[in-house]
Amino acid sequence: MDDRRDYEVGYGRPPEASRFQKGKSGNPRGRPKRDPSIAAVVRRISNQKVKTNGQSGEQYMTKLEAMMTQLVNKAASGDLKAVRVFMQMAAKFPELVKDPLPLPRFNIRFVHPKQHNNLGTDAATDDAALPNDNE
Repeated sequence: MDDRRDYEVGYGRPPEASRFQKGKSGNPRGRPKRDPSIAAVVRRISNQKVKTNGQSGEQYMTKLEAMMTQLVNKAASGDLKAVRVFMQMAAKFPELVKDPLPLPRFNIRFVHPKQHNNLGTDAATDDAALPNDNE
């Protein structure tokens, strides 16, 4: 017991009775959760599923998909405000309107007007069979 009497209580030396107990945390509730950012709230809300009535019956889609569907439908029906918002979005995010599929390639053959009846024959594609413009 003499050791306890020799212990000086002071700065950085708390009384033994008020020290953390062995095996118990000094912060039992843990660090408080911080408030989510506005971006996290918008992301969470826009990814919630809603039930919609589409052409093929009831469908489930995210709120973001439902909003974009309504915007595009209103723009297509002639709502000028929706057209303006859609065009602003298309200008700011060009990947939204870019077609992911490559455009189809077409082979165009020009045929002399005098040979238009022979389109199905080899004569139309043969350069020797086409009349010269000088004639």
